[in-house]
Amino acid sequence: MGPSMSARISLNLLRLVRALIWSRVSLSCNPAISVGHSFFLLRSLAMRSVVHLSLAILAVFISPIFAHDKPSPVKVTGVFEAVQSAELSADTEQLSALEIEKIVPHGTSVKKGQVVISFSTYSIDEKIKKAQTALTLAKLAMDEAELDHSIAMTTNKLDLAAAERAFSAARQAHDNYVRVDHDRSIASTHFNLKSSEASLQNALEELKQLEQMYKEDELTEESEEIVLKRAKRSVESAQFRLEGAKTSAERSLKQSIPRAAKTADDTFARAELTWKKASHTLAAARRRAEIEIAQKRDDYQKQVDDFAKMQAERKGLVVKAPHDGILYHGTLTRGRMSEKATTLKKGSAVTGKQKLATVVNPARQRVLVDLTEADRGKVAVGQTCDIHSAAYGLTLKGRLTAVADIPYANNKFSAVVNVQGNASKVAPGTSASLSISGE
Repeated sequence: MGPSMSARISLNLLRLVRALIWSRVSLSCNPAISVGHSFFLLRSLAMRSVVHLSLAILAVFISPIFAHDKPSPVKVTGVFEAVQSAELSADTEQLSALEIEKIVPHGTSVKKGQVVISFSTYSIDEKIKKAQTALTLAKLAMDEAELDHSIAMTTNKLDLAAAERAFSAARQAHDNYVRVDHDRSIASTHFNLKSSEASLQNALEELKQLEQMYKEDELTEESEEIVLKRAKRSVESAQFRLEGAKTSAERSLKQSIPRAAKTADDTFARAELTWKKASHTLAAARRRAEIEIAQKRDDYQKQVDDFAKMQAERKGLVVKAPHDGILYHGTLTRGRMSEKATTLKKGSAVTGKQKLATVVNPARQRVLVDLTEADRGKVAVGQTCDIHSAAYGLTLKGRLTAVADIPYANNKFSAVVNVQGNASKVAPGTSASLSISGE
């Protein structure tokens, strides 16, 4: 019910009361005024009041229906987050175990370039000293490995050349046998047999001539008998040698020469296999040696690089603020600090990659909001909101700039509200209450 309707009803009721009072006074003071006239006046005022009262009752029932046309603001909570923030660590690889020497207290305002964390160097210097000794020994081992590799490569080349010469000699011997020796062996066999046959023929001819000559003389002397006996023995010897030559020739042509040919082929085949195996083995050994020396060179170079990096990390073993802001110990998760307070102090043991602190700049902030499924459907990018910080008693204006379409955890939807105005008095990480309007 609007304020104008309520005012009109109140005015009519007031008029009705005044009329009743006036009628009573008039009757008591002026009997000339008729009772009928007073009754007419009162009835008229009462009818007007009833009409307005009916309209008021109707407005009471209708007003909730129209009230739904303007949704109520969405009430949510969030956390202030600095737009500019940076997590700090020693960021060392070789110097993995560190000990804090000094750290700026939690919540301290820092300037860009200011040293906020420094580390003890005693144990680090001892580690560098040992690394220097290890690198010197590695250099000696590397020099020895290079010499061994050079000798191995030279020996490999000599062995390969020897294998090639052996194979070349075997191939030449095989070629000689195939092209010359095989046919020469057959020819020699036939020639030996032919020579034996000729020797027998010569002996027989000589015996025949002696016998004919001695027969013509009709008388045979004792010396001549001896000559004939010798001639006959020569014939017998030649005949025996011929028989042996025939046997030897037959064996040579059917057995020895074919066996020699097969042996020559096998010898060459074995020499070729030996050469191939030697070539493969030597090539593999050469390749293996190249890989091994390359691996040793890489390992040594990595050791050199690691030592150089260790020295460089030693020189810059401090952590500086990357920008102006407030130093928080530990890290922030979605703008919030851990529920468990960090205990970093002098003497604390940390690692080179451990996140130690966070620098947040309160000059520009936004609010991270977790929306429920019900609230997700009630808000949209571009809506304005009131942001209240209970910790600092401040109320700021903001605008919804991002709303996630996919929940990230426990069916919560992430939303971002940009803070409008100066929020530098509010510490990032503190809670905020938001009222998001429908505009």
